[in-house]
Parts: sequence; structure tokens; C-alpha cells
Amino acid sequence: METPDNGKVFKQDSSQEAKFSGVYTISLLFREKCGRPSMDMLLEKLKTKFGGVDLVSDSALSAFALTEHLVTYNEGQRVPSQLLITECAPVKKPFGDAIARTQFWNCPNSVELLDSCPWQVMIGDFMAAGLPALERADVLSDWLEIALELYPTCEAVFFQASGKLLTADKARENPYSGSLRFIWGGVNARLFNIEGAGDMVVDTLGLYALGLPDVQYHFRILDPNDVVHHANNTAIYQLENNVPIASGHTIEGIEPGSRWRCQYENSLIQPARVVLDVAAGEFAAGNRT
Repeated sequence: METPDNGKVFKQDSSQEAKFSGVYTISLLFREKCGRPSMDMLLEKLKTKFGGVDLVSDSALSAFALTEHLVTYNEGQRVPSQLLITECAPVKKPFGDAIARTQFWNCPNSVELLDSCPWQVMIGDFMAAGLPALERADVLSDWLEIALELYPTCEAVFFQASGKLLTADKARENPYSGSLRFIWGGVNARLFNIEGAGDMVVDTLGLYALGLPDVQYHFRILDPNDVVHHANNTAIYQLENNVPIASGHTIEGIEPGSRWRCQYENSLIQPARVVLDVAAGEFAAGNRT
């Protein structure tokens, strides 16, 4: 497996497994240490956006309960989901492994930017895994928008689950609306060449964190930019409509009038996870059962 930008060859690590995120985290990155906004300011912004908000903890890791975003457990108990935020602290280890660092397509001078920001503020959710995927995506997107407003010196945003890096300005310019804002940072369309085969793989990384399947294309000849665009659109359709595509269904391909068959299978590229594999008609590569 090699990445198309620099020809580096990577060996798969089959032990890497992508798991549904019980706690979803996003890192705001800074060149210099920053202070945290006052608790009054945080509560004001949160209540404006989310309505009912209770302060759970005010410490190095602060937590807020969202009383209008409730999670229902098996015994019928309804508990508020929570939002988390840390104090500004040193980055303890570099973000992104060797493969992830080849997939920062949306960020110029990405590795240099990442390594020039030794400070981070982490935001995320807690006890929110039971929310519907669209609701959780919407809450996380609102939380990020608030954080970016309150931290004007933020230089970049790193999404742990998707491995996507955006400049802070790019993160603020999210072109989507509503729950689909999650796609902008929460889903990363990746591109790989298969060494010695002449094939390519495009997949998305990030929907798995909401408990949804990512999408995958193993193909040849097609313009990879067109496939990336198709993958993003398929991911959006799956998220917005609660995964309506079933194994055996077909969806419209890139070429007018073409139909591409879909099936769920294990991912070709790490981390291991279930994906919706889209066979690109006459351009499909690999063996499918």
C-alpha cells in the first residue's frame, strides 16, 4: 500500500481496529498556551445554543450536562448527555501516525502546522453514545463552533476519529449546515495506491465513530478526485438518511446511467472496520464474493 503524494510504502497493521466512540474528542491546537474563557462565558454560550445546561464539574476537565439532549438506557432511564472541555495543556505525543499524516488533504503545510502547535484544548462529549447519530453529530458540530469562537488564537483542529486536520479558519468556514456539518471534519476521504497492482482505494474514515459504516471503493482507471467526491456524497447520504443502503442495492455511479453495486464487508485499509464497499462497475478492482 502506498500513498499517491510521495510514493511511500506502508505495511498494514492488522491489529488496528476502529471502534464506536463512547467519548468523541476533538483537539484545538495552539502555538502558545492560552487561557480558558470564564465559566460564566462558557455557560452563556452553551445555554444560548443548547437550552438547558447544568454545570457538572468545573476543573481541569470541565463537564456540562445537556438537559435537552437525553440518552435513554435499557431500563428506560433518561440521562442528559454531557460536553467536556479541558484546560490548555501540552501535546504529549504527535498527532497522527505515519499513514494518517499522508492523508491531510484539506490542510496546506499540514505536518509543519501540526508540529508547530505544542498546546491543545480538547473538547468532546460524554455519555452521548446513545444519542441518534444525526443528533450527536449536530451537538458536536455546535460545540466545535462555540469553542472556535471562544478561542480566537486556535491555529488548527485535529479530529481524532477521522484523522482529519483543518486550519482553524477552514474549520470555521464549514460549508455544510445542520447535522451534516460533522462531515467537514468528522469524515476524512482517503486515497491509497495498491503497490504492484495498479489499483487504488478510496475510503472514508470517521462515520464508524458514530456507529455507522464508512464507505470504500477499490478501483482502477477512474480519476481519484471524482471517486473522492462520490465517496463524500455517499457518506453524506448514509448519515442523513440513517444508512438506507443495503447489501445488494445499487447506487448511481460517476458515469451517467451507470449503476454501482454495494455490499457491506471488512475494510481493505486499516483501521479494521465494517464499510459499505461500492463496486465501480467496469472500473472495479479486486475480488468480491
